Amino acid sequence: MNYNKQYIVLEKRGEFLMEKLNILLVSGIVTAEHQFRVTNEKLRTLLESTGRFHVTITEEAHNITPEFLSPYDAILLNYDGKTWPTDQMVPLGETTENSILKFVAEAGKGIVFYHSTVWSEDGDCSEEWRKLMGGHATMIDGRRAPADDLIIKTVDSDHPITQGVKKEWMTVLEDLFTPIHFHPESHVHVLEAVRDDISYYQELFDKGLFPPKHHPVHIPDGKLENMPGINQDTPVMWTNEYGKGRAFVTTIGHGPGTWERFSFITLFVRGVEWAASGQVTLQAPDRSGDNRLKQWPFY
Repeated sequence: MNYNKQYIVLEKRGEFLMEKLNILLVSGIVTAEHQFRVTNEKLRTLLESTGRFHVTITEEAHNITPEFLSPYDAILLNYDGKTWPTDQMVPLGETTENSILKFVAEAGKGIVFYHSTVWSEDGDCSEEWRKLMGGHATMIDGRRAPADDLIIKTVDSDHPITQGVKKEWMTVLEDLFTPIHFHPESHVHVLEAVRDDISYYQELFDKGLFPPKHHPVHIPDGKLENMPGINQDTPVMWTNEYGKGRAFVTTIGHGPGTWERFSFITLFVRGVEWAASGQVTLQAPDRSGDNRLKQWPFY
């Protein structure tokens, strides 16, 4: 099958005409609480509202070939391969993995790993895939912190993705996946983090409500303070350089409580743009003057 890449003029910025970036949102099997079809449409709406992207969605994540990927500038992956957290993952498969690895490393394109995509057990994927992702969580020692409202801290305010974003901002009804294990051969740059405070757990633990039944958690010697990563900052957004290409990872983005936050909107669209092009041109939404009348997604 042959594909002809079509460029669509976005708008004039300065003296340059920007081209739309083609994004392939790959999905299909995602844990039930994440309502992936709702999420996918929201992400498409958000990205396309900037005028910078054209987003195509596919729910067939398996047997993706290099030819199929050739028209796209970046992949947005919203796929964890499970219906319930304890299920055996349905992997993307060798064909898809190898095609994406080449797409990034050799063609110099980008990939965005979204939210629960970062869960990875031994045998679910290749070691090279983990290197591409940069960091991952695992059921062996991982958990979802039971706090729904989180304070996000900007770790590096000088990166093009984070410039102008508040030093601290809040999100509600969110998932904090922790701890994150970084691949020793990755080139990770952490952008945003959340402190995984023991206070999130203590009351529920004392009442016998943590760990939750649907998500077992290993608590060494039955003491919360022995859990890996506790009372430490957990990265929730990072970049990774892989071969000629780029990866942007956000472990937050569970639902409207995050999607509607200005800081998340800014970080997410810039992260996708950076992964797809290596550059950041997008500004935060402008709500001054008559723009204050705009509804979500505010662009």
